[in-house]
Amino acid sequence: MASSVPIINQRYQEVATNRTFEVLDVDEHLAVIDLHYDDGEFDQISLDDWAQMVVTPPSEAYNQAAALALEDQAQMPWATDLDEAIQSDYLFGWDEF
Repeated sequence: MASSVPIINQRYQEVATNRTFEVLDVDEHLAVIDLHYDDGEFDQISLDDWAQMVVTPPSEAYNQAAALALEDQAQMPWATDLDEAIQSDYLFGWDEF
């Protein structure tokens, strides 16, 4: 069980589901925690649910993969998001041909 207090901007891995997530916010007044999973999903759980979860720091393999992804992204500053590229083509009328 998660006996620790969730730390904002800290990554955790839930043992039961093997999903890795980042804690975005902890609202003590509403007793909720905002999470962002690596697959892009956002979730909000209660502090009671957090207390029932079994969480660990992400595995070493996960940390290495994340570091490599950041390094690749830094080496290719010209690479843009596909949606952004499509939108820029649309703005210039390239989609009409």
